[in-house]
Amino acid sequence: MEDKRRNGHSPQPNKTKCSNTATATTATTKVKGRPKQSSTIHSVILKEHNLDVYQKYTETEVLGNGSMGHVAKSSGKESSDKSYALKSIILDRVSTSFIDELKNEIHILKAMDHPNIVKLHEVFSHKKQIYMILELCDGGDLYTRLPYTEKDSAYVTGKLLSAIKYMHDHGIVHRDLKFENIMFENKSSTAEIKVIDFGLSKKFATSRLGIMREGVGTLYSMAPQVLQGIYTSQADMWSVGVIAFMLLSSHRPFYNKKRKIMIDRIMRCDYTFKKDYWKPISDDAKDFIDHLLVLDPKVRYVASKAQKHKWLHKQFKMEDRAPTESVTGRVADNLLMYKDNLSLKKLALNVIAHRSSTAEIINLRKAFDQFDSGNDGVISSEEFKVAIQDKCSYSSDEIKELFNSIDINNNGQIMYTEFIAATLEAQGQLDEARIAEAFDRLDTDDTGFISKENIMEFLSDTDATMKDIEHMIQAADTDHCGQVSFDEFLAMFRSDNENKNITPSYLLSSLKASSDFDPLNSPSDGSSDDAHSSDDLVGIDAVIPGGKYDITERKQEEEA
Repeated sequence: MEDKRRNGHSPQPNKTKCSNTATATTATTKVKGRPKQSSTIHSVILKEHNLDVYQKYTETEVLGNGSMGHVAKSSGKESSDKSYALKSIILDRVSTSFIDELKNEIHILKAMDHPNIVKLHEVFSHKKQIYMILELCDGGDLYTRLPYTEKDSAYVTGKLLSAIKYMHDHGIVHRDLKFENIMFENKSSTAEIKVIDFGLSKKFATSRLGIMREGVGTLYSMAPQVLQGIYTSQADMWSVGVIAFMLLSSHRPFYNKKRKIMIDRIMRCDYTFKKDYWKPISDDAKDFIDHLLVLDPKVRYVASKAQKHKWLHKQFKMEDRAPTESVTGRVADNLLMYKDNLSLKKLALNVIAHRSSTAEIINLRKAFDQFDSGNDGVISSEEFKVAIQDKCSYSSDEIKELFNSIDINNNGQIMYTEFIAATLEAQGQLDEARIAEAFDRLDTDDTGFISKENIMEFLSDTDATMKDIEHMIQAADTDHCGQVSFDEFLAMFRSDNENKNITPSYLLSSLKASSDFDPLNSPSDGSSDDAHSSDDLVGIDAVIPGGKYDITERKQEEEA
């Protein structure tokens, strides 16, 4: 931490400037630079810099090298105890289409807030290179832990479905789900999975998912309709079926050394459970796969339907994932106290939550899982009410007020980072270094004070108003100088009596892998490469439900 925060070496606030800003802007005027649809607080926490990444981060271990750049384990120069993944891309060495994919990935990751989706923290642009600071996932991909028990397979599948349900609910289709793009966050045997690589993902303007025509993805997990270049979000659900098949059997459902035969099997939906390695697997697991590897996308299970399948109900039980009673009690107590925190402290807690490592929040994440009974990555008001009402004597109206105080984005649901922010102090007093990191993020001009202008800049893509910002600064500015010093900022986290203040209800309105599948050990399913003659093979021009040559489907589209 820099001395200026502790010793007041920063310049004194410009009272005239603050006064002019307030006079020129009415209390309800929204911060300038507003896009048509406002962002969440969590999307604006991510900071984009036009400077050398190595001014802030140090590489500690190179994890992978390539012609276009590299990925390295890194740590912040001011907080070396926390590790990140630093992904570098040399722009001169990549195509325009790859740059578009990179921008697409950054745009999508900014909007994602789910415990099983990799988190992007910062982006740096410097000398024709782009650097992404990502959550470190160094536990290996799904291949590295083969074989899986049926219970472990169900756990991975259940968590994957939660991420996909969240993505689809937010208008995002991944389009390249496969073993390589699902990583374990660390080397622990209890590590969570993280979905990565959103370069090929598609984001729709609304949550209504449309038809896509780009031929993207990886062959072994590719749906028949993708091969024909006309498909929907149901292509992701086909990929879930492939992944579940592989988790349970350590084999691929359609694999063949010859690409033509592999395509034929995909187009025919030709897979089998007759091999010996399927004998110990339950009928429920096979039935689950049968509802995903379905040729007709309209019959294929959607994510919410798959989550309700009896296999997951038996093998992916919520009680098996619960935190200890003591953690549950502390979390509940903290949630009840959270509503009285200052607005600026709530904002800071969300910044800290977003930057927190797995080790720092692992028990809070388990608590979130219990509140999120629908397993879709968000907590609805009804889920919150059911989870909290047996832990307090609050009325329905009081529980609603508590819910709204946590929902700082005012979108009618508690997002993952919002929940973590509201429960962070259940684990005890926050370390000063984590508080200082949040201060630095909010002190956008690096003066050693947080001003109204800083918060205006930070919340420029949200629906925060000048009234919100003035309230936020005034409540924390105990010496009435017009800005918040680090000592005042730290005091919000250290005092039990001076920080009671109801937050305004209007705080807010609101590495792509391009190669085909690399065979596993002993990949063959026993079938011969020559089992089909070329004349018998089904190609990508076959007539399949929901496909390019489905006349009924095309007529319905034209009528619509």
